[in-house]
Amino acid sequence: MQPVQHSSQTDQVALNAVRLATEEDIPAIQRLINANLDKLLPRTDDEIRELLPTWWVAVEGDEIVGTCCLEIYSRKIAELRSLVVSEKARGKGYGAALVKVATQTAEALNIRQVLVVTSTPEFFEALGFGTALDEKYALFWHGSGSVKARADSNG
Repeated sequence: MQPVQHSSQTDQVALNAVRLATEEDIPAIQRLINANLDKLLPRTDDEIRELLPTWWVAVEGDEIVGTCCLEIYSRKIAELRSLVVSEKARGKGYGAALVKVATQTAEALNIRQVLVVTSTPEFFEALGFGTALDEKYALFWHGSGSVKARADSNG
């Protein structure tokens, strides 16, 4: 999949469409997330509310067409989460604009690394993301109730 190339004018229009989310935006944010649960984890209204200082929306006309947040874990690392653009607004640069605002915020806060868990690595690679220390995999512990943990304890 080739990244979509945009003109600088298109990029600027998309960037100008991005603003910080407000509490009034939460229902629209939830609609975008819930329409994409095959790729995104659900979020509660309280989770979104807590992250509003680093949660953005992209607005086209009077409609919220994209969203993402930067969840800050420490002064060293944050995660780009809940990035989604509505189907009808894809290909217009909103996703890249949301990522740019989030990474610029991380940079302004002197956060050295922003991670993303994604099913579309080529999109993020085109925006400057890459593996850390040439790692090939992100590994996750799933708790003592996980299938892997149960299989290991039966071995």
